This record gives sequence, C-alpha cells and structure tokens, in this order.
Amino acid sequence: MKVLVEKQSVKSIKILRTDGGGEYTSKVFEKFCEDNGIIHEVFAPYTPQHNGLDERRNRSLLDMTRSMLKLKNMPNTFWEEALRTTSYILNRCPTKKLDQVPEEVWLGSKQSAKHLRVSGSLCYKHIPDAKRRKLGDKSETMILVGYHETDSYRLYHPLNHSIVIRKDVKVCESEAWDWNKKEKSSNLTIHALLEE
Repeated sequence: MKVLVEKQSVKSIKILRTDGGGEYTSKVFEKFCEDNGIIHEVFAPYTPQHNGLDERRNRSLLDMTRSMLKLKNMPNTFWEEALRTTSYILNRCPTKKLDQVPEEVWLGSKQSAKHLRVSGSLCYKHIPDAKRRKLGDKSETMILVGYHETDSYRLYHPLNHSIVIRKDVKVCESEAWDWNKKEKSSNLTIHALLEE
C-alpha cells in the first residue's frame, strides 16, 4: 500500500499517526517504519480528542451510511457498499482542513460530480444487441449501490444477488426496489421454472 500511495501522490510518507492497536505496535511494523524513514506516532489510549479530525470523519461516514440505507429501505447487509459510496462522495466534497476537494488535491485535476445519483435507486442496465434475441428486453432492472473507479456504476442484481459494473445505465432516482416483494418474486421465478 505504501508504494501505491507514494506513486499515486508523487509524495513520500513522512509521518504515520495511529491508535495503539496491536496491528500498529508489532516489532515488524516498527521495523518497516524505521527501514522506510517513516516517523510513527502513537496516540494515547482512550483519547479520541488527539485524533479529532479522523474521529469526526468516521462519524460523518457512519451517519451518511446509515442515512443512505434508510432512504431507500435497503437491508443492513448493504452497509459495506453504502460505506464505500459514502467515502466516494466525501472525497468529492470540499473540506475545511484542505479548503479544497480531496480527490482534486490527490489527482491534481478538477473532478466532475455530474455522474452522482441517489444510492439505492432503481436503474435499468442496457442489454447489448449481441446478448439478446429480437424480442428480448433491452434493459434489466438493477439497483444502484455505488460507483467504480472507471466512472461506472456498481449495480446489484436483486434476483441473482450479484454485483456488476456498468456505464450504460438509466437511473430512476425516484424509484426504489420493494425489498419485501423481492423474496416473493424470486420464489415465483423458481416455482415457474419448476412447473415448466
């Protein structure tokens, strides 16, 4: 991870501040920091005020994640997708500390927010001509659960429970999947297949 961060930012890690967690206090980790010229500062236990900025950011992440799930009545099993989406959004919002947008500072270029949509919304993924029959559906119902680094969307397929990444999507922000109906529809699909 160190190499990735340094190559992407074209800067070197000088100081690393951590809590007193066991993953940061091992001799192996201390040797790693020493070998790479990184000063390792450890906060005193049970003093979140020493790490106030990070604690506040963590609270914002949790509050936004909870709100995102509640807005579209998504099950809590999507907490990881919602947290990833929250982080993606916060990195594209200005902060007081930087007085800039973190993603723009990191990449060194202006970033657009035009592609941002309401997470949990129903969307329709285009099915290419080569993958359907003449009278087949031209789109498939999906649920927007996040974003991918390639300026694409992370979509959840509610019937086969998979995540796909697509760019050719129409998002309907005012619509949401009926999570109570989901079980009934998937059971009907299985039942219909058995009858045939």
